[in-house]
Amino acid sequence: MNHALPPTRDVPPHSRARIRARLEQEVTGGRRAVRFAPLITAGVAAAAVVALVAVVAPWQRGGDDVAVGRTVVPTTTSPPSAAAPTTPVVPGLAPGRIAEIEQGCADSAGVKSKPVLHQYLTDEIGTFALLYSDRDMLSCTVDGPTMPYNSAMASGLAVGWLPGEFAADAIGSSAGGDGGKPEHAGEPGYDMAVGRVTSKVARVTFGRIGQEVDAKIANGTFVARIAHPSDWQVPTGWEQYGYVRAFDAQGALLGEWMAEWDRTKCWVDPDGQIVAGARDRDPATCAPAVAWK
Repeated sequence: MNHALPPTRDVPPHSRARIRARLEQEVTGGRRAVRFAPLITAGVAAAAVVALVAVVAPWQRGGDDVAVGRTVVPTTTSPPSAAAPTTPVVPGLAPGRIAEIEQGCADSAGVKSKPVLHQYLTDEIGTFALLYSDRDMLSCTVDGPTMPYNSAMASGLAVGWLPGEFAADAIGSSAGGDGGKPEHAGEPGYDMAVGRVTSKVARVTFGRIGQEVDAKIANGTFVARIAHPSDWQVPTGWEQYGYVRAFDAQGALLGEWMAEWDRTKCWVDPDGQIVAGARDRDPATCAPAVAWK
């Protein structure tokens, strides 16, 4: 009888994401089962602390570290990025409160960098903060029912560079709170898209399965959220994750992201280093990246 173990085989990325989602959904009682679409050249993924399942950094294939829960997994080294925009202005928040949010969201995600608050908003879904450092993006729920900060993240971004006039850094969905732990009952489900834009972008729209919303644009970033009932479940299938479109002040389309985009595109900084897109391409075939400013 042959007792040898079968050879080890790599698990496809979509299977790893599905397994991780199932495990975390069981741990959290089904609440906040977030699925993030495999955006263009998706390669850097991270699990959200406690409740969120995964965040994808769509424009990157490499990065410094990816935080999976509280475990740091080394990946490839990311190239240096351009300078990020000047200090963001967040109306209605005192400097002390901004510092609390930045620290609380950073601690929740377990990041080593110093993320800066770029957007802070409250809608029918709840209170949300979007933060960036030179390499990390934090998508952070603030003042939730069970914890003050709950941050998902994408790491290893060359934050100072964009693949065009905008970048959709994370697109995902969260199931409603019904059917999970009692403390989450009544909480809405939602679809969400967040990212960065240049000064040429005057409008960003996010659409999914017949619904479309305008994003809030501030401090060179955008946030778009579509609310769903508390009993809503995330549909199966990555192909349902819709589109993001950016327009200038005259209404002309500047760029579009859709789930069926191919993953062969790449962008380089002035030094010829690939800072967005497929890292296995010849840099000479890549388009120039656009500085985030």
